[in-house]
Formats: sequence, structure tokens, C-alpha cells
Amino acid sequence: MTAVDALILHPKVTQSLALLATTLGRDKVYRLIQYVSRVVAWSAARNGHLDLASRFDALKGALGQARKVMRVFKPVENLQAAVKIAEAPFKGYTGAEHLAQATQLTRQLCYATYLTLDSIIWLQFAKFLRLDKDKMARIGRVSQKAWFYGILFSLVSSAASLVNLRAQSRRFALQADIARDDEKDAAAAEADRRKQGRALLTQRQTIISQLVTDVFDFWLPANNLGYTHLNDGIVGTCGAITSYIALQKAWAKHARK
Repeated sequence: MTAVDALILHPKVTQSLALLATTLGRDKVYRLIQYVSRVVAWSAARNGHLDLASRFDALKGALGQARKVMRVFKPVENLQAAVKIAEAPFKGYTGAEHLAQATQLTRQLCYATYLTLDSIIWLQFAKFLRLDKDKMARIGRVSQKAWFYGILFSLVSSAASLVNLRAQSRRFALQADIARDDEKDAAAAEADRRKQGRALLTQRQTIISQLVTDVFDFWLPANNLGYTHLNDGIVGTCGAITSYIALQKAWAKHARK
């Protein structure tokens, strides 16, 4: 086998192609390139390389429109998630857990609104719709507000989930101490405690990852709405960081499959 064959048939290349064959994988890769292009365009324009800046700005815009196409039916997923959360019983939950579930429900509704309006914007771009500029501007602003509030509710949900998880960890530690004194089968009990401990740790890592992602993503709609006045370099960097995190998650998920 030649070096070229070894490279083409490398397991990582195969896994990358399999990931890119999915809509989620393509979306995350496009998003990463989109925000990196935004940083490069800003940097090039700042240093006087206007032609290079124009090229990367065009690439950023093209990828943004391509991602809108891939997310046309995404709002249905958000609505399904909202229905499942709404149907889950709240009885017996702690205050923090109740808040986490309620804000997750609102988050999904906000994202469904954002993505639906984003699809309308794409239909206007594709010249399928014929809406005037003022109406499109209002739709675009409502879309960004829905994204902004969706992230805010997600931040509240993550914070409440961490508080609830801390309470669960305390209960788990207390139960473990009692179990050490009472249980006869110490080995089996210890194995069960380790399993529960790993589950709590995994849950904590997932929540923190979502919290970090939301903290960086928060500045994207905030800047678009004029609530903040960050330059494209900072905004692009925030988007690139969260895109890389999301791509890592998609890669890990696909690798497990």
C-alpha cells in the first residue's frame, strides 16, 4: 500500500467522511469554517488586504445561507423536544430542577421560533418570497431576539441544573456513607456507588459544556441586535470556539456509534 492509499484509507478519514455524510456533521463543519472566515475577513480588512477580506466575507455569507437550508425542518425537532418536556411530570422535583425543566421548555420554543424565521429569511434570499425590506428587517430582528432569549433560558437552565446536581451529589455521598456501615456485600455496593458517581460526573461535564457554549454564543445575537458592540474578530472567535466544541461532540457521538 502506498503512502497515498494509506492516507485515503486511514480510519480517521473514513470517520470524517461518515460524519460529513450526516446533516449534523456538515452543519458543524460549515459553521466552524463560517466563523473562522469571519475572523480572517476582519483581520484582512484591518490590515488593508481588501480583496482577501472580500473573498472570506463572501465565503462566510455563502456558508451561512447553506446552513439555513440544512435547518429548514430543524424547528420540528425543537417542538418535539418541547412537547416531551411539557409532558414530563414536575411533581416531586426540587425548585432548581423545576426551574431547569421550565427554562428548557422555553428554550426549545425560542429556538423553534428562531429557526422558523431563519427559514423565511432564506426563502426571501432564494427569491421564493417577495417581502419588502421593512418586513424582512422586522423578521430578522425577531429571529435574533428568539435566538438571544433561547440562549438566556439555556444559561438559566444550566445554572439550575448544576444546583440540582450538587444537591444530588450530596445525597449520593450521604447514602454512600450510610451504605458503608450497613451493607453486607461491600464489593457490590462499592461497584454500584462507582457507577452512580460516574453518571453524576458525566452529567456535570455535559451541563458545564453547554454552559460554556452558551456563554460564548450569547454574544452573537447580542451583537446582531446592537446590545453589544464587539468587532467581528471577537464575535467570529466566539462562534469558532462554540463551533469547534459542537464539532467535537458530534465526532465523539459518531465514534461511539
